[in-house]
Amino acid sequence: MRRLNQFLEWQKVVILLCLLLLPALSASAEKTNWEDKTYDFHKIQKALIYDVVFTDTAEMDNDLLEQVLQEDYLKHAMRPKYKVIRPDKAAILSPDNPNEAADVYIKAELLKWHDDSYIKEAYTSWETRHAKRTKKLPNGSKVEEDYSYTVPVHHPARTIYTSTVRLRFEVFDSKTNKRVMARDELRLRDDSHHGQQGIFGRISKSFFDDLGKQIRQ
Repeated sequence: MRRLNQFLEWQKVVILLCLLLLPALSASAEKTNWEDKTYDFHKIQKALIYDVVFTDTAEMDNDLLEQVLQEDYLKHAMRPKYKVIRPDKAAILSPDNPNEAADVYIKAELLKWHDDSYIKEAYTSWETRHAKRTKKLPNGSKVEEDYSYTVPVHHPARTIYTSTVRLRFEVFDSKTNKRVMARDELRLRDDSHHGQQGIFGRISKSFFDDLGKQIRQ
């Protein structure tokens, strides 16, 4: 009985670990970062933010989506501690070279916006069940106790929908026009159908949070 209880406890641990790993397996990311190690990011006080260039729009449902994404992108671009300058104002402040209206100018391009799917094959997992049973003691009395056991559960094949977004960011020094920071990031999420808008926001937030850290260092 003791060995059986130990075996059941180990099964509980294995099942719990599998459940904890499942969320981590539902998303993947590929990220390429680059930054000029010699550049003084701390001096950035003003940033010219250009609109996102939408290269891949074939699967976008309507033209309003681009406007929503632009607003979401601009919201995240305001996260670092610098003054944001938009292109229309930059053209007024510095007519000959709008980029010089700020310390840096930032460009972004949407390279991929895609929905897909794949078939997850059928599989069997072991799941824990809990029940009660009556146990007779040596003195003849009876007590009720809880116990657990595992059962096989069949999971049929099903369609998994995926959403993919790829964004590229570039930060340029306004005086030299040299690139000082860049990121190319692709994220894919399972169990997501038309979920690109949320992924777009998370990628944008991640980039500008990291740029803000560079400025604060």
